[in-house]
Amino acid sequence: MTTRTRRTAILVLLAVFLVGGLVGWLIDEVMDYGDWPSLELEHDEDDGNGRISRDPLDDDAEEAFLKRLGLSPEQYRAADRLLDEREDRLEAYWSTRIPEIEALVDSTRQEIRKLLSPDQRTAYDRWIEEQRRHTTEP
Repeated sequence: MTTRTRRTAILVLLAVFLVGGLVGWLIDEVMDYGDWPSLELEHDEDDGNGRISRDPLDDDAEEAFLKRLGLSPEQYRAADRLLDEREDRLEAYWSTRIPEIEALVDSTRQEIRKLLSPDQRTAYDRWIEEQRRHTTEP
């Protein structure tokens, strides 16, 4: 491996590491799981689908928990409506943020591409396309 290739590989690795750290920090700032109140009643139970969930944004787990509380039909309908509204608001929020995140990732990738040789760029572009296919497949 030539010195230039080694230097390029190190710079690419460093850039990927920094972008990963930045994205991780952003997600942590948004989600900040440590500050979410516990949804436990007595102890952890599954969410009705055979899995234990502590995700504060898991509507299915929260709905299963609310069912265990013995809500009246009126309470349950009101809570279900609120969960639906929350889901709509969260989807609206994230739909406005995703383009910003994609722009950040794309601009970093363009900078990385400038560091690469033509063969490396081809391989890198192919890898990015594979990643996109994997994230858009059902």
